[in-house]
Amino acid sequence: MAMEDLKLATFVDSEPMASVYGELRKLMGELGVDVGVWATDGSESEPWRPRCRFTEMCEQSGGEIKRACSELAARAISQDRPASSRAQTGHCIIALPIHQRRRLVGAAAGSFPVREMLEEEHLARLCDRLQLDRKAALEQARGSVRHSSDQIEDFLRILDGMQAGIQSRIIARQDLESFSDNLATTYEELSLLYRTSGSMHVTQKPEQFLNKVCEELQDVMDLAASVAIVYAHPPAIEEDLVVISGRIGLLADQTQAFVNSVIAPRLAAEDRPVLDNHFLAASGELSEGPVANFVAVPLISEEHTIGILVGLNKRSGEFDSVDVKLITAIGGHAGVFLTNNNLYADLQDLLMGVLHALTATIDAKDPYTSGHSQRVALISKRLAEECDFDSESIQRIYLAGLLHDIGKIGVPEAILCKAGRLTDEEYEDMKRHPMIGANILGGIRQLDEMIPGILAHHEKVDGSGYPRGLSGDEIPIEGRIICIADSFDAMSSYRRYRDALPLEKVIGELSDCAGEQFDAQLVERFLSIDLERFMGEIHQPAKTVFPFRIAAENRR
Repeated sequence: MAMEDLKLATFVDSEPMASVYGELRKLMGELGVDVGVWATDGSESEPWRPRCRFTEMCEQSGGEIKRACSELAARAISQDRPASSRAQTGHCIIALPIHQRRRLVGAAAGSFPVREMLEEEHLARLCDRLQLDRKAALEQARGSVRHSSDQIEDFLRILDGMQAGIQSRIIARQDLESFSDNLATTYEELSLLYRTSGSMHVTQKPEQFLNKVCEELQDVMDLAASVAIVYAHPPAIEEDLVVISGRIGLLADQTQAFVNSVIAPRLAAEDRPVLDNHFLAASGELSEGPVANFVAVPLISEEHTIGILVGLNKRSGEFDSVDVKLITAIGGHAGVFLTNNNLYADLQDLLMGVLHALTATIDAKDPYTSGHSQRVALISKRLAEECDFDSESIQRIYLAGLLHDIGKIGVPEAILCKAGRLTDEEYEDMKRHPMIGANILGGIRQLDEMIPGILAHHEKVDGSGYPRGLSGDEIPIEGRIICIADSFDAMSSYRRYRDALPLEKVIGELSDCAGEQFDAQLVERFLSIDLERFMGEIHQPAKTVFPFRIAAENRR
């Protein structure tokens, strides 16, 4: 690429003259006019250079054609109008002021030899004065002269039209490039907002959602790192949540400390997004400058600040108003998600509280079975985890285990609390409780998925169970899991008619009944657990009515 074309392609407002010059000189050169460009302060923005050998000979010999162009350019600038003159050599000189977006930025001045210079007397005087060889000068002039002096006005109009057209094209090209850049940026921003909105599911964990937000924000805004901090607000988030995407040379706890000590106070004081493109740490470990610039917005839920979203160290320059608008929009989406997630967690806790209260009424009928439903739920959950079930299935099995005996509401208390052996009639009444439980919960749409496990938790793999005598894989997996959990807790807990069995005895019973009462593969999985330690855990007082958050935290 030629230097002139390169300058044209890299046009910036600080160098407007160079942008016009390349194309203008090329076009005028094709007409035999040598053009230079001068800025308003008189400096030569682009040099005047002769294209024909005859003009070059004259200039090198002291013809001062360039000086004449410079002087005429200065006149055109001072008067802000076109001007023309003749150089001492006889060259015609034309100059035209150049405006950019109505602002005078300089002038273009050009020269061209004319036919009048070929007259014998004029050429002789010129060669004598400049000490040129007449024969060589005439030979060069004949090959270069294409116009006459009466064409000056025509060339001024041509020069004016060319520079106006060139500037229009340059401006249009700039506007198009700017529009394309803005369109691409807007597309990325809209795509980010769409992806963020599409991932806003109330059942999703806040950490998963914010990880995705930070990763997307880091990519679209070209950041070294992005950070989301959400303050604890039970029941949705039990303790402060910190999510970091990317790195800026700080450890996670240092990044959190920086956000809390530097950015959070500024957000609180200014009550609006904060942008700092020239951050300098006051002291301490951050004084070496891992944070060069940042932009931050508060995360709002129901008019309260519950966290902060931060972009750190933009790699492609400085943050601008577009970045502020983008991170504000994303922060708004995140605030909506966190609000909905908190409401969902409240409803979930309310539901679980009601369910626990409901199952507690069953356990309360017999003080010797107190806590049985909660323990069966935890045992069922642990076995489902051991089988690598997904989180939704584990939750479903936990709830089914919690509600497995809900049908005992319909069983007379005299039968439930009887110390001795049940009569055949009483046993038939007791066998009705899985069906009663299914009927009770059948009117609650949100609990439909728990019914199969409740209905089948007394079925046996050999087909001798109740209420429907299912066998093998006919029994839903939830029922087979709860069957093991229910039996394990019944054998390992104290009853009014017997003491709790030793763990070794319980394990032996499970092993002996594998393949008959219990699913053999599930028994194998269950016995791979450290049951002695697990029993200690499930007999501890419950920390929450909904144990999945605790389990997730323990795994971390």
